[in-house]
Amino acid sequence: MNLLLPTSCIGCQEFQAATICQKCRKRLKESQLKRCAQCAIPIASNEKGLVCLDCLRKKPSYDTTLCLDSYGGFLTEAIHLYKYQHQIAIAHGLLDAWLEVHPRELRSNQAVDWILPIPMSQQKLHQRGFNQSWELCKLFSKKLKIKNNWKVLNRSHLDGDQVFASKQERVQRLNNVFSINPKNIGLIKNKNIALIDDVMTTGATLSVVAKLLKDFGAQSVHNWVILRTPNKSPC
Repeated sequence: MNLLLPTSCIGCQEFQAATICQKCRKRLKESQLKRCAQCAIPIASNEKGLVCLDCLRKKPSYDTTLCLDSYGGFLTEAIHLYKYQHQIAIAHGLLDAWLEVHPRELRSNQAVDWILPIPMSQQKLHQRGFNQSWELCKLFSKKLKIKNNWKVLNRSHLDGDQVFASKQERVQRLNNVFSINPKNIGLIKNKNIALIDDVMTTGATLSVVAKLLKDFGAQSVHNWVILRTPNKSPC
């Protein structure tokens, strides 16, 4: 079957059996940066668990962030193919790469009770055809044996694009966009939750969702994202 249906590495796109080749696994591990424990922005310190000045000044609603690489790195093309070319199989390679980079951190996150995807509005979902965060969420859930649920969070449609908006503009636009499904409020009370998303830009969306979950009783909220944009002031 590998000969009939060859796969390609999500990093270098060379055809071979593995979803991410050994060369790219090594490259990814060697390119890891020291990051803020809360928002995952690159920081200069070599000490683990430190928080950046922006998070110290204004603490985000989420508790921690783990990412695989920076946006603009060599996995950026894989994310574009995954999201916009509907190459959903790439999600398996992203999970394999994640487990290669964060095995210890994921073991320490076994206290997580639920893995939730960042939701899409129904209009956006119909346009794209799938929710990239939900596809990743299902794979994380199966591999780590942690429960998932796509019916906890709802998202109403927001006209326009968030890409070029500042963090303040994003937060203002996102007010009242997300809601909790009343039937599932009981699932999040006193629970530790991991939010799955493909790209974290300013952190506005994840912060708004984390605040909403905590307002309804969540004990902690952790971001597990594939790429993190290297903003100067993400929080």
